[in-house]
Amino acid sequence: MNFLSSNIKFLRKQRKLSQQQLADDLGVKRSNIAAYETKNVEPRLALINEMAMYFSVPLEDLVISDLKQLHLDGATGGHRNDHGLPSTSVDEIAQLSGKIHRMLDGFKVFYEFKKKMNEADTDTPVGDIDNFLTFINHMLEYNRLIENIVKTNERRAVSPPPAEPEEKANQSIEEVITVS
Repeated sequence: MNFLSSNIKFLRKQRKLSQQQLADDLGVKRSNIAAYETKNVEPRLALINEMAMYFSVPLEDLVISDLKQLHLDGATGGHRNDHGLPSTSVDEIAQLSGKIHRMLDGFKVFYEFKKKMNEADTDTPVGDIDNFLTFINHMLEYNRLIENIVKTNERRAVSPPPAEPEEKANQSIEEVITVS
């Protein structure tokens, strides 16, 4: 869920800033701040990042955490675990990752086709398409890394650490006894 608009408003009010003061500090129009707070418009990523730094809040929290609720809960009963990640089940992450993978594959196929069509037309530049395909390949690789991390953490959570063989454990005890 996206809490960006409510978080902007909450953080602005918490600092006792008017929309105009925040707009001046960020170098945007007051009407932009009003639009961001009412969910009519989402700011550019660069501005979201600037807001996160301005309010000294992690970018991820500014977008996906309900900061007002976390504040009311005393920031202890929030949605995050020790690693700063949303408390999402492994199944949910796997489903989202699968959707992301399919979407990126679709973009890749489409733009590879578009590139082939444009190569026949010497007047059309293919640099943007090449850059976009590189971006898609990087995103697919990042998605694979996330899938591997989730699978590894899931295996660690499910399987207990390997037990020491009984024979070796007894041998260690006997060695300790004879040495003493």
